[in-house]
Amino acid sequence: MGKQKTEPRYMELDVPQEAITEVAELIEESEIEANLLGVGEEEETITIGFDYTPEQRESMMEILELIEDYNSEESEDEQEEEETEED
Repeated sequence: MGKQKTEPRYMELDVPQEAITEVAELIEESEIEANLLGVGEEEETITIGFDYTPEQRESMMEILELIEDYNSEESEDEQEEEETEED
């Protein structure tokens, strides 16, 4: 039988400021190791470094989905503003 990898993994994400509270709650619930690294490259984001185990992968996916949802909402809002300005 193959040996399953249990090595910790690392990921850096730019988290929108509006999502910080929800992301912090997910970090606390899942006990993922996270560090604030500074201001993100995108406007109004904070870069967070995550150290997580394969067992915490599902929680990381929740965090990724949450960030993606906030980013897609923001894109839709910007698109609506541009359309309003054109009218």
